[in-house]
Amino acid sequence: MASLFGDDTAKNQGRVTLNPLKHLDVVGTLLIFIAGIGWAKPVPVNSFYFSTRRLQSIIVSLVGPLSNFVLAFIGFTVWYFMPMSTSLEAFLNIFVILNVVLGAFNLLPLPPLDGYRIVSSLLPAKIQRKLIPLEVYGSLLFLIVVLTPIGEYTIVPYIRTSLDVVMSVFSAVFG
Repeated sequence: MASLFGDDTAKNQGRVTLNPLKHLDVVGTLLIFIAGIGWAKPVPVNSFYFSTRRLQSIIVSLVGPLSNFVLAFIGFTVWYFMPMSTSLEAFLNIFVILNVVLGAFNLLPLPPLDGYRIVSSLLPAKIQRKLIPLEVYGSLLFLIVVLTPIGEYTIVPYIRTSLDVVMSVFSAVFG
């Protein structure tokens, strides 16, 4: 989406590829094995190339989580209409839940997640500039919340509620 708006930063850095090695983050990958949670490198976006910086930044940030919800909906649709084998049903169940969780998770307003980019794009420029030096602490805050009991009272209820709401919407669509 950023490329459509004039930003070729990801393309210029060789990040528009299906090669997973180009997207690995060393710390994020190690934490998958150590703590069971990890991440990839964030997609580089330079909003200075956008003609309407705020609006296009919000759209770019919404595309990632929206794609997760669309994939979840497609998986739910296949599950709803196709005769199931046990293995296909198990796969689709994991596929739908994982995509809903990733979509909801990425909407959290913590740097470097998309939700933070959306919220910060809505703020006045003066406040945005004051937040920039604090963004480096986002990953640390994220790890503290996710890897300590704090997550049980913050992120886990949010994710459970998001999953319930999205699944209710999907079920309502098919009556």
